[in-house]
Amino acid sequence: MDFSMSLVWFVVGLVVGAVISRLISIKQFSQSKLQLELDESRKQLSQYRQDVSEHLETTNQLMTQLQDNYARIAKHVQQSKMQLVEQPVSQRDEINFFSEDTSRQLKQSLHQLDERRRQHSVPDQQPRDYSGEASGLIKERPRKED
Repeated sequence: MDFSMSLVWFVVGLVVGAVISRLISIKQFSQSKLQLELDESRKQLSQYRQDVSEHLETTNQLMTQLQDNYARIAKHVQQSKMQLVEQPVSQRDEINFFSEDTSRQLKQSLHQLDERRRQHSVPDQQPRDYSGEASGLIKERPRKED
């Protein structure tokens, strides 16, 4: 009996040891899996930070270019304005493409046109909103009765 008891205790110890080693290996597997996920997450975070940094750098360069272009456009508009619009009175030469007589006649005829436009004629009767008879598809035709 002593031998059988020892054998039973040995088997129980083996089973308990196997269960404990299995639990420890599962725990270690979970820890190693979590460690791998943590490392992967850290790599992704590092890559994301690098992408954001590159994006901000590119955006900064583009904004600088945009400011430079805006300054160049503003300078060009200012120079064009000075050349085209704001010429001194001494430099302004009124170029008349027509002779003096023709210019006078054109001004007079424009004045006469303005006078005609100002005179409104009073209508004899109020305009109708409809036509006299129906035409086309809307026109009613007498029906033939068979």
